Amino acid sequence: MNRRLTETLLIRLMRQALPCMFALLLASAMRHAAAAAEFPTHRSRINGVRAASDARPSVVFASGLGDTLDVWRDVQSAIAAHCTRTLAYNRAGYPGSAPPHGARDARTIVAELRAELRRQDMAPPYVLVGHSIGGLYMQYFARTYPEEVAGLLLVDSTHWDQRLLMGMPAQDSYTNRGTFMLFMSFIARRELEDSARAGEQVHSSPPARGVPTIVLSSTAAFLGETPATRAMAARLQDEIVADFPGARHVRVNGSGHYIQRDRPDVVVRAARELAKCERRSG
Repeated sequence: MNRRLTETLLIRLMRQALPCMFALLLASAMRHAAAAAEFPTHRSRINGVRAASDARPSVVFASGLGDTLDVWRDVQSAIAAHCTRTLAYNRAGYPGSAPPHGARDARTIVAELRAELRRQDMAPPYVLVGHSIGGLYMQYFARTYPEEVAGLLLVDSTHWDQRLLMGMPAQDSYTNRGTFMLFMSFIARRELEDSARAGEQVHSSPPARGVPTIVLSSTAAFLGETPATRAMAARLQDEIVADFPGARHVRVNGSGHYIQRDRPDVVVRAARELAKCERRSG
């Protein structure tokens, strides 16, 4: 009799609990769906495989203003080879990615990147590789979420206080800016317009803490660049290095702004070092 009573009570409890369990599961699913809808999806390219037991970090690339993930074509697979998983992506608004939902500042773009990494099931730690304005965004990522970052590689990165149209004669700056922006894509113009805010966000973010960092700087002058603006660009790169204690600065001989194209070997070697791809003997 007692056994039957116990079974009956259990059945009743289960019947009462099932709707609650279903409601909780439904609410959880709706929260996840809402979180996914909050961020745009991105076109991405993933190379390499990282085993679940492998402690080596994934490598994540951020491109410069107006550039797509194809700018990393010469280096991504070489970095991934026999080492780890890598991801290059197009930011919101670029070909193959969804339109942007908000401002094009560092805080928003890094939030979107972190959401994309979760969507791709790529858990930290990461080695962040950023070129030009992509380097500015990766500086913000590393300074704001250092616990997720195993290394930072800046490829001729934008400085937090750098005027992206630096070098234009002051008297012609308005005209040149208008001409320059006329031929830019809509999303590149938006990123350019929000670049000052992005720089402020980097500058006001917590100081870098214990993030292994390599800064690669170009040595060849831009077309039309003067000795004075070249010297200023070099000084800004030195200031970036100073913002990351212990950073190593490499001035890449024979390279213009696109070091990943002019000297892919340097970029591959630096990224693989940070990702601990090359096992050192002794």
